[in-house]
Amino acid sequence: MTSNPQGGLDTPVQFIKGVGPRIASVFASRDIKTVRDLLTFFPRAYEDRTKINNTKDLREGMTATLSLQITGTRKIPLRNGRHLFEARCTDGAGTVSLKWFNMPRGMEARLIRGMQLIATGTVKYYQGRPEIGHPEITWNAAADALEGESRDFGRVVPVYTEIEGLPSRLLRKILWEAVNRYCGQLQEDLPPSLLGSRALPPLGEAIRAIHFPPPGEESSVKELVRFNTPAHHRMIYEEFFKFEYLVLRKRLRMEKAAAEPLGRAQGLSALDELAAALPFELTRGQRTAIKEIMDDIGSPHPMNRLIQGDVGCGKTAVALLTAAGVIAEGAQVALMAPTEILAEQHHANALKLFGGRVPALLLTGRTAQSERDKIQARLGSGEPLLLIGTHALIEDPVVFKNLAYIIIDEQHRFGVEQRRILRLKGMRKSGQKTLHAHTLVMTATPIPRTLALTVYGDLSVSTITEMPPGRSPVLTKVVRGDARVQAYEKIRSEIRAGRQAYFICPLVSDSEAEGFEHLKSAETEAERLAKEVFCEFKVGLLHGRMRADEKNSVMEGFYGGGTQILVSTTVVEVGVDVPNATVMAIEHAERFGLSQLHQLRGRVGRGGWQSYCFLFAPRRTSDTGEVRLEVLEESHDGFRIAEADLEIRGPGEFLGTRQAGDLPFKIAQLVRDREWLMRARNDAHQILKTDPDLELPEHASLKSYFLREGGAQFERLKTS
Repeated sequence: MTSNPQGGLDTPVQFIKGVGPRIASVFASRDIKTVRDLLTFFPRAYEDRTKINNTKDLREGMTATLSLQITGTRKIPLRNGRHLFEARCTDGAGTVSLKWFNMPRGMEARLIRGMQLIATGTVKYYQGRPEIGHPEITWNAAADALEGESRDFGRVVPVYTEIEGLPSRLLRKILWEAVNRYCGQLQEDLPPSLLGSRALPPLGEAIRAIHFPPPGEESSVKELVRFNTPAHHRMIYEEFFKFEYLVLRKRLRMEKAAAEPLGRAQGLSALDELAAALPFELTRGQRTAIKEIMDDIGSPHPMNRLIQGDVGCGKTAVALLTAAGVIAEGAQVALMAPTEILAEQHHANALKLFGGRVPALLLTGRTAQSERDKIQARLGSGEPLLLIGTHALIEDPVVFKNLAYIIIDEQHRFGVEQRRILRLKGMRKSGQKTLHAHTLVMTATPIPRTLALTVYGDLSVSTITEMPPGRSPVLTKVVRGDARVQAYEKIRSEIRAGRQAYFICPLVSDSEAEGFEHLKSAETEAERLAKEVFCEFKVGLLHGRMRADEKNSVMEGFYGGGTQILVSTTVVEVGVDVPNATVMAIEHAERFGLSQLHQLRGRVGRGGWQSYCFLFAPRRTSDTGEVRLEVLEESHDGFRIAEADLEIRGPGEFLGTRQAGDLPFKIAQLVRDREWLMRARNDAHQILKTDPDLELPEHASLKSYFLREGGAQFERLKTS
């Protein structure tokens, strides 16, 4: 047997009893490589096995723990070559069947008539009789019940997320070994003053109690399930505190960095001149946001600001007007968007708003090389201009001479590295100083407060709450069954009145519908609508797999009014602006996220006409699908919708895996634990005020943690 060279918290997991190289490689796939990693692989749920249930009390769907004796077994062959093994059991009060498909090797021989065992699992009823499929079995039940420190019985038991075939019971066995052997070696990272002020238990005690709650605390089972015990609070607080400390430290460092002060009289005058020439009046929220931005960029320190607001509130106009002010002072501006359609829309809006007064260029993946060369020559000369583009902006050949203002639209669609590369293009030397570009981030929908404090925690926030005058709420209706006929008639009457309509489908083509054959694809639906439903109108098709020139041609047809109905995937979710469109019809609406549905709905209602959103859905949907449809039908408040969406889906789905990957939380949840987030943020802020670089003796252990886990990042964020 290979000797273990370490023996501490950095011991590779393979040296824990019951692991070995094969299971260690499975753990490694989840980034669990050491004992320290394993101890923070927390349970996802708990089962109350403190009491034995009675078979007479079983209900469909309940999780039950039963003390049973096997009365008989049988093996039933199945058509696919597999078999079903059934053990008929009794607890003296009634009977229950335990069933396994493809019985685990060696287990069948142990399940014999007369054997006593404890079984735990989810109860289902088949032909009126209770059964449990693939139950968790505890052998030698009588002896186990007397042990007092059993892992699997007589206590509240942790349930872990299975990892590539490692069942929760095996994980529980491995964690039992790790907790009992290594918890005593855990050392505190947090200062004692913080733990005392928040009445939080010691680290080792908290981790032990989370994995294996002490027997005899049955009254706290409900709180365990809700992750609402002192032990859970301790680890939730620690995760939030460490994250918020780094976020706020980064913000403090940027506040001390150097930037070229802009927003002087010349820029403000140009901005005011453009604003006065607009065919509409800016809202109070837009004017406030412009002032906040121009005040920030007038500072000798780089602006890092998020501008948010509901769909259609005028964020783009604010960004373009402030860009014009910066350009008037002789600097260059870059606006990066996640898709070509959105970049082209921004470019069209800039040309319209600037009216030839400010140069606005477009750079995307399909820009010809000759045009790229011309753009680069203008950038290299230092000409004051706005360059709008996609990821093409961060390619090596694109070099700015004087990039002073960066605007990133839909930041969550870009990775950390992509955003960092663009910011690097805005860094330049000025004497002994390194100047940073000012940065403005735009989001298509409002950001829930918890995300504003985490993902966007290093940014100042401008919020636009008003909508431009003349915008009326989009009438929204969930459409099921035969009501589709009436919806089609309403759509037909809108188009006959000169308006246009979108139809959104979840799939591009039927070829990607394996397992989802009931879902409509854009290709098939476009053909059906053109041939069977709206034969008298021109129907266009748009999706992400089309060539850039094809997409451009389709959009030009829709912008110009030649195409009355545009069938599309969610590629039109952001940025497409066709004021003449008054209908948004969404197929299988129950499958989309709330914010995504709200964003799609925001594509209409941009002209002076009443607009409509039809949410086509089946008669029966999942509970969460039903909640989404109800919220959207009842509310037009993007802030409320964003909060509801975060609660339903969590940050991973709300943000997308790319941005959610920036959140290092293993146990903390933004929605459930928002009060602890605020406490942790306040405490991190206080420490940054008194000891930003953790030089005081009482902060030595916390500093050691940051240096151990990310020394380079910690040093890079040094505030002094």
